[in-house]
Amino acid sequence: MSKKQLKARFQKANLLDYQKDVPLHVEKLDQKHRIFTTYMMNGWDEAKEPLDIHFTIKKASNIMIKHQPLTDSLPKEQSIYLQCNIEEEALALFDKREVMPPDHSHINQHIKVNVNGDAEFIWAEIVQLNQSLDYHYHSLMEIWDGSHCISYDPLQFSSQQKAILANHGLTEEFSYMASIWYISPNPPPFDEWDIQQRLSQAKHHRAGMTDLDGKGILIRWLSTDLSLLRQEVEDVLAFFDEKITELRKWRV
Repeated sequence: MSKKQLKARFQKANLLDYQKDVPLHVEKLDQKHRIFTTYMMNGWDEAKEPLDIHFTIKKASNIMIKHQPLTDSLPKEQSIYLQCNIEEEALALFDKREVMPPDHSHINQHIKVNVNGDAEFIWAEIVQLNQSLDYHYHSLMEIWDGSHCISYDPLQFSSQQKAILANHGLTEEFSYMASIWYISPNPPPFDEWDIQQRLSQAKHHRAGMTDLDGKGILIRWLSTDLSLLRQEVEDVLAFFDEKITELRKWRV
């Protein structure tokens, strides 16, 4: 089990004992940002043994976690459990992560997040779905506010069409899927049009937004154009970054 703790100190975030666990490596980046303290997380996509990661993000911390660039050398068998507890007034933004299941692989990831009070959580991910490969990819996103479940979202992708039909429907001709979760009881002021104008109407490219009972939103894409998909995900994240910075800059 790899236990990590993000801890607030003088309203700045510090990560303790992050170099001791292999293959997971988390490094504080020397990037200047008005609000976020930024870390790079490496190694969790390289783990051959089950990886159990626990984060506690302390009160009033604003954390951005970036992921290592996508590689073609992922393990054939991979199991990741990431549990993140976000305390009051804190914000955790997990920047765009990309997953590309290799041939003959079985990947299972379980993300469980608990937001306390007015805590906020953002997660962005792109999954590449190559129908010519033999793979199984299962992902579960759980988001809780204490004992209240905000969202429970299991996804399963498989090259076996029968399994897809039996569980989650068809992805049709689409080769890529992306998701952005934005959980906040009091999000910065914006409306649906602010998001929609950042989503294109290109052929073979779809996007939709779901309200999570007033606790947040989920934006999900299906596309055949990876470059367009990446750009739209980055545009939406940049928009959230701008709104969050404007709202939180007085707390720093």
